[in-house]
Amino acid sequence: MPRCRPSPCAFSGARAWILAHRASRDAMSLVTPRLLLVDDHALYLTGLRLMLAEGWPEAEVVVAHDWREAQAAIADHPPDLMLLDVHLPDADGLAALPALLAAHPALCVLVMSADVGPALLQQARAAGACGYLHKSAGPDDVVQAVSACLNQRNAWALLPYAWTQTPTGPAAEAHEPAFDTPADGDDGALTPLQRALLGEVSRGASNRAIARALSLSETDVRAELSWVTERLGAVSREQAVALAQARGLLP
Repeated sequence: MPRCRPSPCAFSGARAWILAHRASRDAMSLVTPRLLLVDDHALYLTGLRLMLAEGWPEAEVVVAHDWREAQAAIADHPPDLMLLDVHLPDADGLAALPALLAAHPALCVLVMSADVGPALLQQARAAGACGYLHKSAGPDDVVQAVSACLNQRNAWALLPYAWTQTPTGPAAEAHEPAFDTPADGDDGALTPLQRALLGEVSRGASNRAIARALSLSETDVRAELSWVTERLGAVSREQAVALAQARGLLP
């Protein structure tokens, strides 16, 4: 039976992006980085390695399946970047991160999770992570987040809702908002983007349709809707629409 190979089309955007930016790199460690991937899901690790190989074909990639293996890999040879799943079999990645960074202050850590929300992001920033990567991210998002961490040690500004929290630790110096913010002093207001998102939801649009209509990625749509739903105290995006309308935040 012939072996199936992933289509290069899936990574064409990531390849074009990294080739366009590679000329600006002035350190060999950024072209051939040592990357430590810490996750216990074999299938996700396989996909992540394929995406990273498109951006950094000469990178040294080390895999750890739990916190113990990650600590051993760092002690053996500290990586340029550690991609850390927050849920590990033998540890809470975010809870263990501050002690790790205290012992290895030069280490840059990009947190990965299938969860999303302001509380998680604030905890990751407070722990000293250099960014957050949702596990649904595609090749372009992965390459851009990893490149931002390797070059600027900061990927927080890539998040569509990065303005919602004040970063602490390494993320604080270069934090910039990615989308518009409410007017100063108007805590109850929704941003134009949030109103547009909820307006699309009220019309029954899917995430894919919303992303197409607003020129966003589906990851951005999910993340921003998750944030505004939590902010309004709703348990679903449909309830978020109803609450926003009841409070006069939507027409």
